[in-house]
Amino acid sequence: MAGIERQIRASGINSRELGRLGEDYACQWLRQRNWKILARNWRSRFGELDIIALDPEATLVFVEVKTRRTGRFGSPEQAVGPRKQTHLRRAAVRWLISHDRDPSARHRGTRFDVISLSVKSDPGRSTHSEGAYPPASCQTSAKAARGSNHSSRGGWNPGSVFLRHTREAF
Repeated sequence: MAGIERQIRASGINSRELGRLGEDYACQWLRQRNWKILARNWRSRFGELDIIALDPEATLVFVEVKTRRTGRFGSPEQAVGPRKQTHLRRAAVRWLISHDRDPSARHRGTRFDVISLSVKSDPGRSTHSEGAYPPASCQTSAKAARGSNHSSRGGWNPGSVFLRHTREAF
């Protein structure tokens, strides 16, 4: 993950590459937590599903990944508004129909999650602490809070990637 994190923080990458790296990072983060990635960037007429995975409890999770360098347009998860949610739900139904008989997709329920990554390229500007702004519906993984995103002083290292996993986002 450290290699992807270095690439994410690199200056000069365009937004499309930043998004791809954010998805790579999210997939590795999920795999470390024993999730099974079934598909990435699955497309339908309703849009793209970033990650389709089975969590450790066999819940099929459609994960939207948002990566941002700045908060100028709001937090990453704010980009998943009602219209985007509708498109994701419709795409998920198409995926479920097309994978109805796929034995690797056996599941015990479905869920929509958002993984948001915030990249601070200027360490001197601002910092976030662990519980600074997630709404009540957000759950930050305790493992992630203790992981590489935090400095030994207990606060977020602003030169790194801050990841937040919002379960049951919509």
